[in-house]
Amino acid sequence: MAVTDAPGLKRKRNKDGTFREYWEARADLVKRGYRPSSIRLHYPVTPEGRLQLASRCQIQQAEMIAWASRGEHAAPSYDGSFKSLSRLFQTNEDSPFQTIKWNSRENILKSLVIIERTVGARNVGKVLGPDYKRWHASWGEPKVPGKSPRPWRAKHAIDTVRQLVSYGVTLGIEDCFRADTVLGKIRFKTPPARTSVMTADHVAAIRTTAHAEGFPSIALATVLQFELAMRQKDVIGEWEPVAEQTEGGIRFRDKRWVNGLVWSDIDDDMVLRKTHTKTGFPVEHDLKLHPTVLEEIGMVPVERRVGPMIIAERVDDTPYKNRKFTQRWRVVADKAGIPKGVWSMDARAGAITEAYDLGAAETDVMKSAGHKNRQTSARYNRGTLKQTSRVAEMRLAKRTENTE
Repeated sequence: MAVTDAPGLKRKRNKDGTFREYWEARADLVKRGYRPSSIRLHYPVTPEGRLQLASRCQIQQAEMIAWASRGEHAAPSYDGSFKSLSRLFQTNEDSPFQTIKWNSRENILKSLVIIERTVGARNVGKVLGPDYKRWHASWGEPKVPGKSPRPWRAKHAIDTVRQLVSYGVTLGIEDCFRADTVLGKIRFKTPPARTSVMTADHVAAIRTTAHAEGFPSIALATVLQFELAMRQKDVIGEWEPVAEQTEGGIRFRDKRWVNGLVWSDIDDDMVLRKTHTKTGFPVEHDLKLHPTVLEEIGMVPVERRVGPMIIAERVDDTPYKNRKFTQRWRVVADKAGIPKGVWSMDARAGAITEAYDLGAAETDVMKSAGHKNRQTSARYNRGTLKQTSRVAEMRLAKRTENTE
């Protein structure tokens, strides 16, 4: 049956190999308020059942299009407000919002909700610098009095305001040209960079505790992140939404596991090859030069070295879901005596900092971390006493040499 015969039809596979069927409304119309957003379909897989299913989809599609054509539901247009600009940004086919990666889109949507709820009614062309500064300050306030400020919430929201205005400029909206000029003259206070560093001693403590607690995957993941300077999601993977029914891969509900390490990434010479998700930069690591990685791999039975390298023991032996890895890692870290301020994600920064401490060349650090430029690697360098001392010693030695 062709897609045109049953517009809006979606299929989702069940664990037993069967599938369930839905009619789904267009995402842009759902954002504009159309309901129902989806309808579960129950028709037999027979010629007659397929005709009934196609007919139902065609009826639902026609009702949706009719709803969209009515005046109050017509495509959004700019009325001068930030809310209308936000809706254009979310629904227009030419908007950069449509090509943003799913997880970044989720974060932007959170900021759009904040913007629409708090300043959505404000006229874009009449907002001045002090207004933007006041918004930024209010968005960063604690959720409740006495709690910590939320500087990252404020930063993400004001960054999203900039994105809205920039998109409005591409549409030729005069208000957005004015807003873009105003925003270009403002510098907002940025959240402080993280300074916590994971050390080799931290890693050793986590390894010992993870094995004692029966979670060897936590030990292996931490070692891989620290020794190979890899991002957490490049090690454990992530679950991306799957809009269309596709075959293959590891599935959980309507998501598919992607981007994590699999055992086949390691060849017979113990060289691990991985393309970094964020940069698309391919990196090779000779694991023979990383004894702690080899030790952890050696603890995994050969027959289990298939598929994802990091799996959730005691659950279902599949990759960790959502934040479950971070939660379990924190439990292990607490029992290992790791400071609360040191997070799993700090393993990568710890690796890069250690490399700089030892005097590694910037280009080598960049290649090892999968960065495309040295400036990015430098941001991960959480400069330690060793680095400042080495500079001081070199300067002092030169002065001593000149006085002799």
